[in-house]
Amino acid sequence: MINLGSKAEVLAPLAPVTSFKVVGVGGAGLSLLEQLALQETHLELVAMHTDAQALMGSAAQRKLQLGRETAKGLGVGGDPALGLAAAQESAGAINAECEDAQVVVVCAGLGGGTGSGAAPVVAEEAKKNGALVFGLVNLPFGSEGEKRREQAMEALSRLGRNCVGVICFENDKMTGIVSGDAPVGEAFGAAASTMSQAVLALARMLRLPSFMRVGLDELIQMFRGSSARCQFGCGTAGGSNRAVQAAESALMHPLLDGGKIFPETSHVLIHIAGDPSMRLDEVQAAVREVSRNIESSTQIYLGVATDTAADDSIVVTVMSCTRVIGVQGVDNIDDEDVESRNADPVVEIAQESGDKTPKVGGKRGSKPGAKKNAAGQTQEELPLDQAMRGRFKDLDPTMVDGQDLDIPTFIRMRLRLK
Repeated sequence: MINLGSKAEVLAPLAPVTSFKVVGVGGAGLSLLEQLALQETHLELVAMHTDAQALMGSAAQRKLQLGRETAKGLGVGGDPALGLAAAQESAGAINAECEDAQVVVVCAGLGGGTGSGAAPVVAEEAKKNGALVFGLVNLPFGSEGEKRREQAMEALSRLGRNCVGVICFENDKMTGIVSGDAPVGEAFGAAASTMSQAVLALARMLRLPSFMRVGLDELIQMFRGSSARCQFGCGTAGGSNRAVQAAESALMHPLLDGGKIFPETSHVLIHIAGDPSMRLDEVQAAVREVSRNIESSTQIYLGVATDTAADDSIVVTVMSCTRVIGVQGVDNIDDEDVESRNADPVVEIAQESGDKTPKVGGKRGSKPGAKKNAAGQTQEELPLDQAMRGRFKDLDPTMVDGQDLDIPTFIRMRLRLK
């Protein structure tokens, strides 16, 4: 519980962030920029796509066609490798677009071609320029198949390596925003509107004059070690009980999963913005409403700002981070780990104490046969080679970033099964 005290001193507002860019990559990224353009947010919007025709219709102030030679002004047909090649061709131009930005939000849909392939490159170039980089992505429907889901998770992992945090929206959660019988256009529009709230919330935190500041250093500290995954919720309310109602609305936000993630979270950020008439007891009420839903051991960061455009309302934003297995930030990956992940493994059948659980170890090329352990017991090694591809042996493997995605994930990632 946080008690601000009835006599808390009010300080002069601290200097806000002045350069905040939102980069939309691919079709889903451009759709999000359209939502932001309609709201007249005065943010710097940059559209990036391989599809020249799609770029022409974008409302963004800045537009960059990716991979002129690679994609020839067309889309990439859902191929992340082609999207990656297009972004690498335009890496210099991407870097120039991100120059001098203090904060860059990279928006994309993962699972397809341009978003999955190019968004990680955009994040990398923005980070090279010293920007604090956030990712805002949507993940494919479960019905779109395992292949598209795997492409999305691979892209999410690469994106997270250069982002301080990535906010994800599962397309399957659209039914929590609109009814199942809503028109498709309305459903996707509502999803884009929901995601745009996350961008606006970040902008409020970092750009509004603040009495209790949430700065770049706090955001970096909050998401350090969080494996680049974060959740977000935002609520707005007016009237006599506006603070509590705004906090309740934020807790039920679709991107916060109805508050279900709070038992797992290590850090929570609460940001409260209101008109100049916002009272101290309203700030306390909003914080109490959020804090009673989280564990007492959770680290809380609090920001309070005034917004002259709030018009007798209060906006409460809640962000949290959880550790997600299998999605690592760049600080958690060293050269040895990358090398071990790319090594071709074999499956060992451990026979100690009768245990036949498959375990990963060794490298392809190890000779099959008996191998004694320290206890003098025998372990058999089964090589994993192309002959095990069965009826698919004559087809080309699915290669992404030098990894064969046809190899089971637990083998490719060298995970030990227990």
